[in-house]
Amino acid sequence: MPVITKAASGEWRGEPGLISAAMLTKYVKDIATPIYYLSGPAAMVAAMRKLLVEARANEDNTRTEEFSGD
Repeated sequence: MPVITKAASGEWRGEPGLISAAMLTKYVKDIATPIYYLSGPAAMVAAMRKLLVEARANEDNTRTEEFSGD
């Protein structure tokens, strides 16, 4: 499911806002099974990793890459 923090127009058909535990459970039946790829600014990656750990995702199935965007 595509997610965007702020949609530029009313035509966005994905999920708006930030990814949350509620959004994860809406689309992922077994949080522990998928492989998660997190990429972006360090603070965002850390926040998503924390969210996944709290949701009981398998930490061995989480891949991360941080970049500053500069």
